[in-house]
Amino acid sequence: MDARLLRFFVAVYEEQNLSRAAEKCFVSQPNISNGLKQLEESIGKELFTRHKRGVEIKEDAHYLYPIAKRILGELNAIPQMFKEGDFKSKIIIGIADSLPQSFKNKFFQKAAEILGEIEWDVRPISRDCDINLLIREWKFEEHLFLPLQKENYVLCIPNNNPLIEKEVVNIEDLSGEPFIHCPPCEAHQQSLAILNNSGEKWNTVANCQSKNEVLTLLMAGLGITFLPEYFVKDWKGFQIKPHNGPQNFREIGLSYAQKSLKNDKIAQLIEYLSNNQLSFI
Repeated sequence: MDARLLRFFVAVYEEQNLSRAAEKCFVSQPNISNGLKQLEESIGKELFTRHKRGVEIKEDAHYLYPIAKRILGELNAIPQMFKEGDFKSKIIIGIADSLPQSFKNKFFQKAAEILGEIEWDVRPISRDCDINLLIREWKFEEHLFLPLQKENYVLCIPNNNPLIEKEVVNIEDLSGEPFIHCPPCEAHQQSLAILNNSGEKWNTVANCQSKNEVLTLLMAGLGITFLPEYFVKDWKGFQIKPHNGPQNFREIGLSYAQKSLKNDKIAQLIEYLSNNQLSFI
């Protein structure tokens, strides 16, 4: 669609006269007439009925007018938008489930401080995202990984469990206790090894597909579990207890394809985070 034809149409619609529309567009009247004819042939609709004193606006013209005004307005705004630097860079970011809210808040605050105005397109983690905020174990094979934060796993005991009274929980104390598992969790196999290596047995009461579900059942008092420290920090219904046994952690960071660095804003963010140790939590 030729924008010039839309300008001719808008001028005729507003002036309701071919001569005045031609003056407004700084062209001859035959140019206006030929332009309208091309537009009508293009959309297959008659927009005006010509008569000696001007034109009569037809129903389809009323429908087209606001659309044409919007399109022309957006076209006219493009040069000024770039001149004034109002154009926002866009970054598609994938965010993994169960990252601490405090971490996500501080990441975006720091990114805004470093990059200025950005249009964020926030999605679940994916290869199609420019960058992904996730756990190292979830990184896509072909992506690079920039570690940002380590987070310890802690033993969580619901308030209704007798182990809540112990100052320090021994591995043997967990034998036979109701336990909530999260098989997709990056530390699941490590957690299983804690009791398995001691020869004790788990008493499984639930298998969950996400840490959010584990947290829900923990708060409901169904069983004990291991969860990331800052993920559970501000929730109630349980206590974090020191334990004698292996200590596990997860590493949170940015995952990105090499081609994502072609975006100047992403390259700037990666360079800054690579050279500055930040405390996000």
